[in-house]
Amino acid sequence: MKVLKATMVMDKVLNTVIAICVIFSAYSCGQKEQKPPVPLPKPDDKTVEVKYSELGSVKTIPIKINGVSIDAIYDTGCSGVHLSLHELETLAKNNKFDMDDFLGYSYSTIADGSNVVNGVMVLKDITIGNDKPIIIKNVDATVSLNGQAPVLIGNGVFDKVAAMEIDNVNKCIRFKPYK
Repeated sequence: MKVLKATMVMDKVLNTVIAICVIFSAYSCGQKEQKPPVPLPKPDDKTVEVKYSELGSVKTIPIKINGVSIDAIYDTGCSGVHLSLHELETLAKNNKFDMDDFLGYSYSTIADGSNVVNGVMVLKDITIGNDKPIIIKNVDATVSLNGQAPVLIGNGVFDKVAAMEIDNVNKCIRFKPYK
């Protein structure tokens, strides 16, 4: 008799737990609000907001190198700034590069693991943004001997700003300068 009562009590407890689970499931499966997973704070007056474009699976941003407008791939995997021979020729034609800016050669390991020889130069300035730009002076850059190589802007520039955030809803990158 005691076993029968214990079994009946266990059945009631089990039925109650099942009922609670069913009710909880019904409420938790509703439509979720469409929004970014984490709301971004509003930018302050010193934040520089740059719209990005998507080229395949990468983001490109407009920058100026020594005053010349160039679209660059935003690349946090790049250790610095990387230009192609084509951009170097464009800088030279616009009198924005001379041989005093050339520092020599270096070896770089690229994404496929191979090593390549690059020229090394100093860029007088990189400008990010238009209205209230961040201007970063004397940035070392590598130059690919391949004229088709993309322009990459990486950690050699990003390390000189206080913070960055990507806003995928508004398709912009916000750069916060050091105060």
